[in-house]
Amino acid sequence: MKVAVTLSVRGKDVSADDLPDKTVKAALHKMGDDIGRKLASVKCPEHDKPVSNVRLHVSASGEGDLRYDSCCEALGKAVQRVMG
Repeated sequence: MKVAVTLSVRGKDVSADDLPDKTVKAALHKMGDDIGRKLASVKCPEHDKPVSNVRLHVSASGEGDLRYDSCCEALGKAVQRVMG
């Protein structure tokens, strides 16, 4: 599952793909890939649908904010269980 990763750089949101620092870029992509692997198997117990439009934003202080679209609250709870 593809996870879009952005980072706050000097007050602007920048895609991990656009970062010049290869080490930071690789770390953010790994984080997105790890989250994508965890979420790939999660489906709504009521509608049998997966999450979509998964986004991870990392603030300047390093805190991650995971967002996604889901069909209902039951899928949101399933995601919370997997992400712990």
